[in-house]
Amino acid sequence: MVDFKLKAHPPVVFAYSPNYIEVTIRVENPSSVCWSEADVSVPEHLSLSPDGSLRKGRVRIGIVGEKEYVEKAVRIYAGTYTNPQVYRCKITLYTYNKDGVIEKRMEKPIDIRCETKKEPVL
Repeated sequence: MVDFKLKAHPPVVFAYSPNYIEVTIRVENPSSVCWSEADVSVPEHLSLSPDGSLRKGRVRIGIVGEKEYVEKAVRIYAGTYTNPQVYRCKITLYTYNKDGVIEKRMEKPIDIRCETKKEPVL
């Protein structure tokens, strides 16, 4: 049974300015070899593109061997219209068997915290 974990780095994206956060998808496989892909959905005001509005995308994780793991990072961009709040993104992982048939579909949310940038203080 394949398991996947999500983590974000840095933990915060800044409001009203172009910047990004990387969400790392880690797929762990204790059983037989499989192929995996992930669909990424982001809410309005966030994007998967640095200079446009792209709310859905797919990332190819690749072949995950027995007792191995693979990590892939996806950048999620904020822009000038991104308000300070918590945004919920959705990651859906698909694993395929050797015949190319979907073996398992798993879905996990990740919350992206957006804050206003504070001025440096000495």
